[in-house]
Amino acid sequence: TIEEREEYELHIEEENLLYAGVDYQMILREAEKEADIVLWDGGNNDFCFFKPTVTICVADALREGHEEHYYPGEINMRMADLVMINKVNSLQSPDLASSQAQHIRDFLGKQDIPIILGNSVVTPEARGPTGQLLGDSVVKDMVYGKKVLVIDDGPTLTHGGMPFGAGYVLAKQMGAAEIVDPRQAAKGSLVGVFQKFQHLEKVLPAMGYDERQVSDLQETVRGVDCDCIVTGTPINLENVIDVGKNCVRARYCLQLDKQNMTFLELALKPIV
Repeated sequence: TIEEREEYELHIEEENLLYAGVDYQMILREAEKEADIVLWDGGNNDFCFFKPTVTICVADALREGHEEHYYPGEINMRMADLVMINKVNSLQSPDLASSQAQHIRDFLGKQDIPIILGNSVVTPEARGPTGQLLGDSVVKDMVYGKKVLVIDDGPTLTHGGMPFGAGYVLAKQMGAAEIVDPRQAAKGSLVGVFQKFQHLEKVLPAMGYDERQVSDLQETVRGVDCDCIVTGTPINLENVIDVGKNCVRARYCLQLDKQNMTFLELALKPIV
């Protein structure tokens, strides 16, 4: 499924040693044979199934207070040795992140818990017909002044409750003239998705929990009148569906300043 690809594709792209499955004790024992440090990545849905040496919980600067309202997000927050608030650069003022950090400390009853602040830096990437990376000026011309369809990460937009994701941020950042409303072009199961999640107006969630839904997504995309597509899902969506138009992919990475990097290094020192 598209959602499963989102868990694994970037790890594979980075050539990380990766284990997955259902027998977690067996997975841990096998991983211990090959690695000095085991990183449990539970995505946005799981707390760690192993007893960890260090637990880091990532909070979203755009979703203050969500740690109080989601399971098992609250468990992750309460178990954390360190909290990182990401996407601080998306806020109107860094002071809002400081306020969120204090809210987390008050909620946990832990005034001394380390909380670091990080930025999510979004950059564009596009490839030509033979897979070659296109230059910055070419990529910019694909979006600037154009009518753009944004496809963002499905779980982020649906049960995650966000009205936009990294693709929308990038399209605005690159000067799209118009971000089109995809709802009228919705096909099959995507019609029900928009009916259920009515906060979605300017973005198409990359839904693909089965082959039929992947097909519905492709039909929806190809039915939208636009000049270009900007995708914010973690995977290369063009490997899954034929989008039929120029496509720019939002790449995003964590950025820490020197002070916050020092805090992170101190937290990881016992195991690194």
